[in-house]
Amino acid sequence: MRAKRVLSGLAVLVAAVGGTALAAPAASAATLHGCPDFQFCFYFNSNFGGALANYAYSDGNLDNELFRWGGTNGRGVQVKNNAASVVNNAEWTATVYYNSGCNGSVASQSFGAYGGGNFNATMKNNNASFKWPAAPSIFSDCAQRDQD
Repeated sequence: MRAKRVLSGLAVLVAAVGGTALAAPAASAATLHGCPDFQFCFYFNSNFGGALANYAYSDGNLDNELFRWGGTNGRGVQVKNNAASVVNNAEWTATVYYNSGCNGSVASQSFGAYGGGNFNATMKNNNASFKWPAAPSIFSDCAQRDQD
């Protein structure tokens, strides 16, 4: 009887360990909807669809940037005034501005750290610049940069 209990316990242990060993690994925390870690990404389509453009630093004018990665829909199109959704895969809240120069006099929309979503009706396809206002200076300034 004791041998049956030991074998039964051993079978449970093997099943538990075996089940753990066969479980799929956790998803990488480095990317969020295809956006690399410590980056801000604009997507051509809503719900993180289509081509994307990623940024490591704030940018005061998106008119010289193109959607270059991810899906084919929108690839090669200018980022300025052509994005429908974003991912903020950085530790600071990011703000996207209706106007160049990080000017929110018309409208702006903020996205929390490690979050994202679709632009509201005013900001969809009306995105000209962005920055991380509370980040260290190189990330929070509003310089016009060429992104890779």
